[in-house]
Parts: sequence; structure tokens; C-alpha cells
Amino acid sequence: MHAANLMVGQPANLTRNPLAGHTICVDGPTASGKGTLAKELARRWRLKFLDTGTLYRAVAWQVLQHGADPANHTAAEAAARQLVFEFKHLGNNTFGAFVGGMDVTEALRSPEVARNASVVAVQPAVRAALLTVQQAYVQQWQPLVGVVLDGRDTGVRIAPQASVKLFLTADAKARARRRWLEYTAKGQTITPEHVLMDLQARDARDAPNLLQAPDAVVLDATQLDAPAVLRAAVTAIEATLGPIPPAPMGA
Repeated sequence: MHAANLMVGQPANLTRNPLAGHTICVDGPTASGKGTLAKELARRWRLKFLDTGTLYRAVAWQVLQHGADPANHTAAEAAARQLVFEFKHLGNNTFGAFVGGMDVTEALRSPEVARNASVVAVQPAVRAALLTVQQAYVQQWQPLVGVVLDGRDTGVRIAPQASVKLFLTADAKARARRRWLEYTAKGQTITPEHVLMDLQARDARDAPNLLQAPDAVVLDATQLDAPAVLRAAVTAIEATLGPIPPAPMGA
């Protein structure tokens, strides 16, 4: 069984999808804002979007659902190889995550799943199982409509041929505050100090797989809000590819 079930579609023209034929990578540490940026780029140019970290969250969630320990390599690899995952664009630039047809979008954002995502993500067998799926996604969608990837190593391991590679970073305190605000907005009770400790522990676990491509453009978002990050990213992309008009809405 394939590790993920990723959607199929029809070719589109360059008016509708001006970056057809291109892949953009957005890498960086957790809570740097790379997911928000990647989604905005997907909306702006009607790119296919893949949050590679969500695949690891889905594996962790599935292991936990089975009552197993995500640190158990056998259980984690089995979950990765049996995973039936789908990203759905729900409209208005929102994306849902589904495992076996079940909407797990909110479940995958819990602190417990976030912690265990980095536990499974450092396991070579899990990464190998998901790498093939991610590369196949790029190969399928790049020539048709273009792709934007959100992850930690996409510009090095998944799409080294990407047209543009961005590496988004921010200091730990800024990233922890961003993540704490996400949790509290959803009614989750957790202290800022706990979030910072969790984030620092995750940074340590993620370090071997946080890879900055030599040709990546580094964007420091510590002092930038999301619109400013988007403007900086568009400037970097157009510096390489030339002016790119936004895709027409509703086309």
C-alpha cells in the first residue's frame, strides 16, 4: 500500500497556474511561520500545497490511536507504510488533513501529536517510507500546476531541483509565542514556558533533519508579521523567476 493517497487532477494553463512547471520549497524550524507562508504562496499562484510535516504528525497520531509508543520503530514504520493520507483544499485558503477518510485536521495540531511527530520523524525507516510519496507528489503536480512544499529538508532531500528555495527562521522565543497563541486560540490550556520548553526540545530532535540548502534564500521572520514575510518571499521568488502576476481568482 502506498504511504499516502495524494490527489490527482487535470493540467491547467499558465493563466490559471502561472508557476506550472516550478516547485518552491519553504523550509525552516517549527513555528517559524513557514506553513502560513507556503499556504499564501499556494493561494497567490494556485500551486499545489504539501505540508510535509503533517505526514509525520499523521504517522504519530496513528501510532497513538493504536495505543503504541511512537518511539517504537516497528510500530512507527508500520504506521508510515500503511498510512492513507489526503490533503484537501477546503476553499478560502484552508486545507484539511484526512487519514483513512477521517478529518484529523485539529487532532494533528495537538501538543501531544506535535511532540510525537518529531519522535517518529527522526526514524530513518519512517522518513524513507514517506520520502517516496513526497517525491512522487512533486513529480505529479510540478508540470501540471506547480508545487509549494512546506518542511524542514524539502530543498535538500525532496526537491533539490526546485526553482526557488526559501529558508524561513525566527528566534526561539518568537516561535514559541506564535505557537502558544495558536494553542490558546483553540482553547488549549498550556503555559508559554511549557511551549518554549517543548519547542526547544523539538528543535534538538529535529536538528539532524533541519537542512538549509546552499542556494536557499534565508528570511528572518523574528520581527516580521505574516504579510511582511509574504512580501519578502514574493520578492525573492520574482528575483529568480521574474515578475509573476497572481492567478486570477475563481479561474
